[in-house]
Amino acid sequence: SRFKGNASRSFPPDRRGQIHENDVKSLRDFRRWLDQTFATDLARSAKMTASNIPGGEKQFSTENLTDGLRSTYWATDDRVTTPELVLDLGRSTTFNLVSLREHLLLGQRVEAFALDQWKDGRWEEFAQGTSIGNRRLLQTNPITTDKVRFRITQAQVGPAIAELGLFREPTETPR
Repeated sequence: SRFKGNASRSFPPDRRGQIHENDVKSLRDFRRWLDQTFATDLARSAKMTASNIPGGEKQFSTENLTDGLRSTYWATDDRVTTPELVLDLGRSTTFNLVSLREHLLLGQRVEAFALDQWKDGRWEEFAQGTSIGNRRLLQTNPITTDKVRFRITQAQVGPAIAELGLFREPTETPR
């Protein structure tokens, strides 16, 4: 486990009826790590280009991926089941955590996806998955690139993606 100490077990009360100080410290360290990790979405300032947006309507724009609202989403025409989205980060950026969310009011649509980095003048896949659902977090080795490509590789109907975020975990983890 990434977290040492008591972070991977339950926190029962001690004989005083209180949570032990070591357990409280582990929880506080974990909270601090979460806050630091998700403080800056590196995708927020990216220029995004999608292979499809229904009728080019702003309602389904790629801007919805980083607006912090789960009620908005990037969508494609229903017949477009394998779209892709390119994030131009504008400069070399390092991240090691990708956050994805589907807009579940329309159902879980994505069956498979992949993520690529622009490296040495070509796309290189660095992650893939079989579903997204409410939230999918993908932890990777540190990736340093100026472009990221998100590809839906299998879906029965056009996807509806509510969030695509890039984050960098703090270099120091709680102990």
